[in-house]
Amino acid sequence: MRTLDDRLNSCSGYRQIGRALSLSYAVLKNRYERLARNYLNVTATAYTAFALPEDIAFDGFESFVGSQFVPDNFNIAVGTSSRVPYVCNLTLFRRHGRMTEKQKEKRKQLDRIWKLPRRSFIESCKEAFRDIISLYLNRPRLTPFTIYTDQKKEYQTALKELPEAKHLMKLKVLVHHQTSSRAARTRRNPLFPVNYFDREIRKNSAAHVRETVRFDREVNMSAARMAIMIGYHTFRKPFTIDGHSHTEDLLTHGDVAGLTGRRAVRQAYQELYTHRHVWTHVPVKPKWMEDIWLKKGVNPPVVARKEGMRIKNQPGNGWTANHLLV
Repeated sequence: MRTLDDRLNSCSGYRQIGRALSLSYAVLKNRYERLARNYLNVTATAYTAFALPEDIAFDGFESFVGSQFVPDNFNIAVGTSSRVPYVCNLTLFRRHGRMTEKQKEKRKQLDRIWKLPRRSFIESCKEAFRDIISLYLNRPRLTPFTIYTDQKKEYQTALKELPEAKHLMKLKVLVHHQTSSRAARTRRNPLFPVNYFDREIRKNSAAHVRETVRFDREVNMSAARMAIMIGYHTFRKPFTIDGHSHTEDLLTHGDVAGLTGRRAVRQAYQELYTHRHVWTHVPVKPKWMEDIWLKKGVNPPVVARKEGMRIKNQPGNGWTANHLLV
């Protein structure tokens, strides 16, 4: 399991890993789903009574699922000091931008049989902000707290409509600071922590390297792989990387954030590759974790180019053992 974890976070694709270890896709999918649940269990254990000690940089990471006609967006909230990704949820989009006439026609075919819910992006932002604020409210006192975003109107709308955020803004403890997405992505940029994590995704996750054949095919597996990367980044990756080959004694991002101090968290981390966990036993249940664990994502349909209708072999959610979902 540790070997699978290392390979996935070293930009290896499923076919590469399967060839190297003589494993089928079905076996790899099963193991990576289990690994995602185990990382979520460690994260949930660390979030128990955890008081968010830092401000948040919030932005979206855009990729696609199945084809570029179905862009997806991961809303990611990263701590400004520790660079820990505290929240991550997934939203699907309708293709936008420049297209040829053939591409426009194909998008029309897809629109006839598949439409996204209205305000889905705003609703996913509200869910992410709610999970962030729930961690902030564990503080013993309502000290000043800032959420840094770019200038997307959806972020501002989501915060205005969220009752918890409205209340904290009235108390003048929550500040929403907006920065232009065209600003230089330097360390002085308030969005640097989330830009830094975006770069880590691009270089370490095969599913999101641009212009390759190693892209995501299924919504729930895409979310599961992101959960693995978040867990690896938080609990295994050193906070600062130097030239040493042995990094076991270096502080991780989770250590810097104070997530790993409790004995229960260290115990959950020791069980990362050896145990199986069920949803009912998870100590805290943020909405973004629930969506990944219970595989609530719905795959977009695959459309034939000529017929303009769904074709066979639609990607599905697969099966999950009942004892994992009770």
